[in-house]
Amino acid sequence: MNTNKSDLYSSFVWIFSALSIFIYSSLGLRGLKLPGVEHLVNFLSDSSGWDIYLAAFISIFFEGLYFVGSFFPGSTLVVILAILAQFGGTWSFMVTIAAIFGGWCIAGIVNIFIAKLYKKSVTHSLSEEEFQVRDRVWTTWFPTFRANYEVAQIIEGGDPWKVFFSSVRVKLWASGAAALYALIVPFFIDINTLSNKEGFISLAIVGIVTLIVGMLKVRNYYKK
Repeated sequence: MNTNKSDLYSSFVWIFSALSIFIYSSLGLRGLKLPGVEHLVNFLSDSSGWDIYLAAFISIFFEGLYFVGSFFPGSTLVVILAILAQFGGTWSFMVTIAAIFGGWCIAGIVNIFIAKLYKKSVTHSLSEEEFQVRDRVWTTWFPTFRANYEVAQIIEGGDPWKVFFSSVRVKLWASGAAALYALIVPFFIDINTLSNKEGFISLAIVGIVTLIVGMLKVRNYYKK
């Protein structure tokens, strides 16, 4: 019964994230001045040298954090790479990819640490049983999904080191795939035309998927 409860607690991780996304995106679509993809593009376009590497690191770090990442437009990684594909050389491109990967991995460490503290303080009575950590590359490569999944796995009983290394594998694959995608983007899309509205709409879609995952977990808990 204790193990089943961990499923319920992990569903709250997804539902809480979805609600925060809905609130943020709805406020943005209603015209409230909130940081969005427009601001990100303008800021990065004016950056140069080490500034853009630091911006890439910080952007993906915050986007990769549980809950905090819900308040980002959801396309930071691809936007940064697309900018560099248009205005930077090969060296800048590679360094930025490394900065994104590093920042994302550190965000994962923070997520796991916080989830472990939460598990100890709130779900300390849950029994520790063997939990199989899975990569689930195709469904958790997006920063928000990956952050939710990292926290949920720890709460469900996943070993922190296994969750971390699993996450590193997924992030390495996702960073490489996004780099290839970003090389193609400038040929079809002018990133300077991207608006906050487009960012908030895409974020709302992410919120819907996140809520569905949480509700499915709640349903599975009560079915058990």
